[in-house]
Amino acid sequence: MTIRYLTEKEIEKVLSSFWIDDPFYTRNESIVIFCLNTGLRVSELTGLNVGDVFNGHIRKELTIRKEIAKGKRERTIPLNVKARNVISELLDFNEKRGYGVQKSDPLFVSKRGRRISSRQVENIIKRLREDSDIEVEMTPHTLRHTFATRLRKKGADLRVIQTLLGHKNLATTQIYTWVDREDLEKAVSLL
Repeated sequence: MTIRYLTEKEIEKVLSSFWIDDPFYTRNESIVIFCLNTGLRVSELTGLNVGDVFNGHIRKELTIRKEIAKGKRERTIPLNVKARNVISELLDFNEKRGYGVQKSDPLFVSKRGRRISSRQVENIIKRLREDSDIEVEMTPHTLRHTFATRLRKKGADLRVIQTLLGHKNLATTQIYTWVDREDLEKAVSLL
């Protein structure tokens, strides 16, 4: 299976496919929006604690702790407005449901009030893909590829994307950024 990225239209379709009457609507939507705006690996997402994003106020950057980072390489990701808004909504959701919002509590919580697992996130994304009726095989990793490709399409330097993704080698980052026909046409039109 080739991992692709989501186009802007596919992202819109996915984000409009959440079941609003689902009691975990806020958490599920937060997972997708947060991934699309941070490029986190699913293991990093599930390893986040409230204190990673909130310390009396919502932080403007997220430091991926060595304990949850691949290769034990700590990195910092600036949090844009969309990511910070999702954190605010998620913390309200957690508090209203009686889940912990202390520094060491998990940020993303399962229905049983425990730290959500990677498998549970994969199932949420799989169901969302089915409900949105998009043709892309969407996984949490697809959201990571989408983050990288969207950054490149908006002009971010490949080295910046490498740093945000936490890649050791630039060659790995290049795999994450897709070139499509529109990119090729745009490049040729520069001449």
